[in-house]
Amino acid sequence: MSDAKTPAGRRTFLAGLLTGAGAVAALTGAPRKAAARKEPPAPDPAAPQPVLYRRTEEVERYYRTLYRV
Repeated sequence: MSDAKTPAGRRTFLAGLLTGAGAVAALTGAPRKAAARKEPPAPDPAAPQPVLYRRTEEVERYYRTLYRV
């Protein structure tokens, strides 16, 4: 205990205290494991899919103008 009164003893004590505080902060601030997430159900392959694109006369005319050289 007499070491704590000397300047070197105080520095050692403070260094140990700061090291311990840093270790506690690092352990408490560590990211935790993610909770199990439920994945959305996969779409039914037999279900009808929405039509996203229709080839109309207007579209045909547009593509004809693109391919003209």
